[in-house]
Amino acid sequence: MNRRQFTKLTSVGSIGTLLLGCANTTSFPFKKGQIIGCFGDSVTYGGKNGYVEMLQKTVDEKRPNLNLNFLNWGKSSETITGLTEVGHPGPRPYLFERLDNTLESTKIDVALFCYGINCGIYGKPSQKLFDSYKTGVLSFLEKLKSKNISAVLLTPPPLALKTVPVAIDLKQPFTWQNPYPHYEDEVLQEFKKIILDINHPSVLVSIDIHEVLLEYQGKCYDKDPIHPNLTGHRLISETIVENLGI
Repeated sequence: MNRRQFTKLTSVGSIGTLLLGCANTTSFPFKKGQIIGCFGDSVTYGGKNGYVEMLQKTVDEKRPNLNLNFLNWGKSSETITGLTEVGHPGPRPYLFERLDNTLESTKIDVALFCYGINCGIYGKPSQKLFDSYKTGVLSFLEKLKSKNISAVLLTPPPLALKTVPVAIDLKQPFTWQNPYPHYEDEVLQEFKKIILDINHPSVLVSIDIHEVLLEYQGKCYDKDPIHPNLTGHRLISETIVENLGI
């Protein structure tokens, strides 16, 4: 990942990035008229005013002749592991319970994928958990392969406890409100590695949004350690744009 100087330019969160050295980009992966379905949890959903919508705006401005369409299919609380922590208000949504219907409802050419922050249900690491996450990623990719859909994988975002600390009770079950203190280092970093190491014919590129959000978490998080603010969403969008050579 290239080092950046990250500056908040206005009170509404407009940002600029100054790249030091050459950008680490892939060749532009999209073709004219393609539809990109964006799968993820609440970070992707972003109140329909997050990085997916920012990415659409940037592509419309820089590549207007391509007429690309980014569909926001993010769903709050969703996982690819099918797990739910004790105390969560009902079972967490599970991507594979809606994936077939979603893919049948609208034909897409590329899927943008961002899962992980919820997938370990904020608890301790285990090999079983890591195997479950990897199985979820590969199952998603196999489904895309069967439908001739390509994928852009994003690493999960970080848990920004240094910027937005929460009181953690080690005697209580770990949840999104009471996360395992080392969830970032011991779980999300491993999920990140799984995404970056995946080798599958459907994958166009894997993009690390985790590192840059972690580095600039002081600007990108304020209300809670899970959901990036507007500045954080802009940084996700710009990181995708940089890596795709848009």
